[in-house]
Amino acid sequence: MGYRLLADENIEQATITHLQQLDHDTEWIGDVAELGLGVSDDVIASYAAREERLILTQDDDFLAIAANRPVGVLFQTEETLSAREVGGIVDELSDYIEQPDIVVEYVSRNWL
Repeated sequence: MGYRLLADENIEQATITHLQQLDHDTEWIGDVAELGLGVSDDVIASYAAREERLILTQDDDFLAIAANRPVGVLFQTEETLSAREVGGIVDELSDYIEQPDIVVEYVSRNWL
């Protein structure tokens, strides 16, 4: 079961492409007309909640936002992860945790 994801501007295009290949419905904020690069985190969170998408990000500001709003966050803690590693971790998470159950999950080598 694939996730519906909204990739923040700090997520590499190769990661987005790999997630799409793994059947995750993934949008990048730079490709969403009402968002775009540089948009505020609150606007991103509102869009993600409305469109029922998890936010994939390396921006720790979303941790506080997720605590106070109905939006799920996949927080990539390690910038050194390759696109394939991030995609594989997210894909494995989707095997164990349903999208509505996610508030904050950490995308890292030891996510378990």
